[in-house]
Amino acid sequence: MEDWRRIDIDALDPENGRLTAADLTKPILQTGEPVYSSQDVQGIMGSLRSYASSGDFTSVVKLITAQPVYFADSEQTKDMYVKQVVESLAQCRTMEISKIVSGLTDSECDVLIKFLYKGMSIPEGAKQGTILLAWLDNIIEKNGSNSIIRYLTDRKTV
Repeated sequence: MEDWRRIDIDALDPENGRLTAADLTKPILQTGEPVYSSQDVQGIMGSLRSYASSGDFTSVVKLITAQPVYFADSEQTKDMYVKQVVESLAQCRTMEISKIVSGLTDSECDVLIKFLYKGMSIPEGAKQGTILLAWLDNIIEKNGSNSIIRYLTDRKTV
């Protein structure tokens, strides 16, 4: 019994509760969050466009944070929504960002940070990196690193 250090004790327990790769990649749908269809997302995107074109960026941010699309019928629907969010946020003037962020709650800042990081990871967001970083900077100025820590630990992604 010289190989006693190589015995996997957890493999001998039938109720070990090990996580599989599927457990780590699949979203947990038991959170009570709605699953958006492409028609629902199109409607929200239309509202985002109209608010952004009228210059009402406070309403843009409130809509983004009130109805985050965590679960959609397809990844293409989520990607389409993130692109519209990035486009809407990029239209805001830098001088208005601090006023808008100061009116947000901590949970709204947390949701907005998710969209900012997702936006910076796509090519459309990389082109708008300066304005997205301005949003991020103002959120960090308001909340410190708390929103970033909550973003890193939250399982719900946009």
